[in-house]
Amino acid sequence: MEKKKKYSFLVALVIIALVGFIYSSLNVFTAINSIEQVLRIINDNYVNDVDITELLERAIEAIVDTLDSHSSYLKEKDFKDLMIHTEGEFGGLGIQVSKRGEYITIIAPIEGTPAYEAGLLQGDKIIKIDGISTKDMDLDKAVSMMRGAPGTKVTLTISREGMDKPIDYTIVRAIIKIKSVPYAGLIKPNIGYIAINSFSKTTPNELKVVLDSLIDLGANKFILDLRNNPGGILDVAAKVASFFIEKKKEIVYTEGKNTKDFYYSDDGAYSEYPLVVLVSSFSASGSEIVAGAIQDWDRGLLIGSRTFGKGSVQRIYRLPGNRALKLTIARYHTPSGRCIDRELVKDTTRIYYTKGPLHRKVKGGGGIVPDSVLEIKYSPFFERIYRYSFDFVVEYLAKHPGVEEVTPSMIEAFKSKVKESLKKDSLEFAENIEFLKNFPDTVKLTEDVSREILRRVKEYLQRETGKPIGFSEEEWDKSLNEIKRELKIRVAYNKKGIKGRYEASIPEDEHIQVALKILKTAKTPKDVFSLKR
Repeated sequence: MEKKKKYSFLVALVIIALVGFIYSSLNVFTAINSIEQVLRIINDNYVNDVDITELLERAIEAIVDTLDSHSSYLKEKDFKDLMIHTEGEFGGLGIQVSKRGEYITIIAPIEGTPAYEAGLLQGDKIIKIDGISTKDMDLDKAVSMMRGAPGTKVTLTISREGMDKPIDYTIVRAIIKIKSVPYAGLIKPNIGYIAINSFSKTTPNELKVVLDSLIDLGANKFILDLRNNPGGILDVAAKVASFFIEKKKEIVYTEGKNTKDFYYSDDGAYSEYPLVVLVSSFSASGSEIVAGAIQDWDRGLLIGSRTFGKGSVQRIYRLPGNRALKLTIARYHTPSGRCIDRELVKDTTRIYYTKGPLHRKVKGGGGIVPDSVLEIKYSPFFERIYRYSFDFVVEYLAKHPGVEEVTPSMIEAFKSKVKESLKKDSLEFAENIEFLKNFPDTVKLTEDVSREILRRVKEYLQRETGKPIGFSEEEWDKSLNEIKRELKIRVAYNKKGIKGRYEASIPEDEHIQVALKILKTAKTPKDVFSLKR
């Protein structure tokens, strides 16, 4: 009886996973019967015992992998993570963490959360969770152990730079609200700056609150920062765009096999304010909906890099066992008709015309091309060493707690840290190379793909060990301004959190400074185009 129930569950999963799927010349029912038959044969006759549920999950993953890169089969953890990002809240402590070395490291406590109130600091190493060592623990497992029902307790054992021995912090979990507007402020007497890092259910309300607050402070022009925003909920992105675009104007339309839906502005409350929008190569999906609509209606000037080019719509189909199928069901188009998806549109030279009063030429395909393309490139040497800045600043400020800004002695200390770190990394690379050189090619790896991974790792390590261990004074001097800026931002982040990080970076952010020049004399939305760089 138990076996029959198991098969019924498996067949139900297959049916759901294969809805709408046609396998070659076979119809969907034949395909389902074939999969059920294969599972029965394997279960009854394979030489070893097998986990049929695991086999089925692999089969579903293989089916979905043949589709586009944005369709995926979500196991329980992945589905929960997706829901957290779309809902904008979860039960936990309120810390951003990363795996650095053997232990989990706190990148930043979120202001106003239990972790922040308990006194956890940037750079703290979590060496135990409820008495269980986190040494070499998987990051996902650690995060899962720290999350939980609001009102429940968890004990973190913390190792901190400058502290003689670890300390236990017992913290009560609470609902953690993820802010999609991490920072907003008045950066000139009449110019407001707003950063949006995702589009969740809370975004429209967050945005409206900060817009009204900035207007009350005197703002009558805005910079909207969508750089590195990966997107989120389609409806939310359309709502955000509608704040800045007059009522009844089209924001975006989606077109799929069986659907065609149009989204129109239902707000327009902030449509009269001059606007500059910042985008980057990692602005995707919802960010591109907002940027594309604003550009197509001549509503604001876009500055930055060509955006990512993710112009497809996914729908979540829930499956048994807290799993889900994320399936691409449509492509979206900006008001001018542009489909900007880089997987679908190969011709990036086609010209479209904006639907606003200026009827400007805009490029279509492969992302949104800004009105003013401004690429920021860092020196190769700085890109090589900036990753050492986090640990350095944590260690340095622990030894010099009174330091509030970057000093010459701090820069010299960082220079020594870089030399030490480069030497250490080079030695580790050399050890890895020797291991891989001696790795017996005759050892049977699980799949051909494993051998390919090994080959690529070897090539990567060979390239890295080919780099010089140290650096020249000329390299250091040429990158000194970048180094000073990075340390300044790190110190501010350590001392004042997310607010400090933004306040330290804005004055030296080239994109923002160009936007300020454009907005300085702009009185109406169309002025930003005549004054553009």
